[in-house]
Amino acid sequence: MEFPFSDVAEPNGSTGRDGSLYSRQPVVAMPYVAVLGVAAVMGTFGNLIVIVTVTVKHLHSRRHQTQTTENDAGRAFIANLALSDLIVTAVINPLAIAGLCSLHLD
Repeated sequence: MEFPFSDVAEPNGSTGRDGSLYSRQPVVAMPYVAVLGVAAVMGTFGNLIVIVTVTVKHLHSRRHQTQTTENDAGRAFIANLALSDLIVTAVINPLAIAGLCSLHLD
C-alpha cells in the first residue's frame, strides 16, 4: 500500500522505493497521525450529534405538527451529509492511521 510522500525524491536522488518517507523518518508521521486521530474523534462525535439532533427535531415536528414538509428535504440532506462524513471519520480515518502505524513490520 502506497502512502503519501512514498515517491518523493531524496536529496541523494533516490525515490524512496526501499521504504517510505514515514518509515525512514517517523518524526514526519507523528503530526499526521495526531491530526488525523483528533479529526477522527471530533468528527465522529460531531456527526453523531448532528444526526441525533436532526432525528429528534424531525420526530418533534411530526408529533406536534408544527412544521410543513418543506423542511424535510433539508433535514434529509443534512442527515445524509452527516452520515457520509461519519463513515469517513469513524471508519476511513482510523484505518488510515492503522495503515500508517503498521508500516514495514516484516
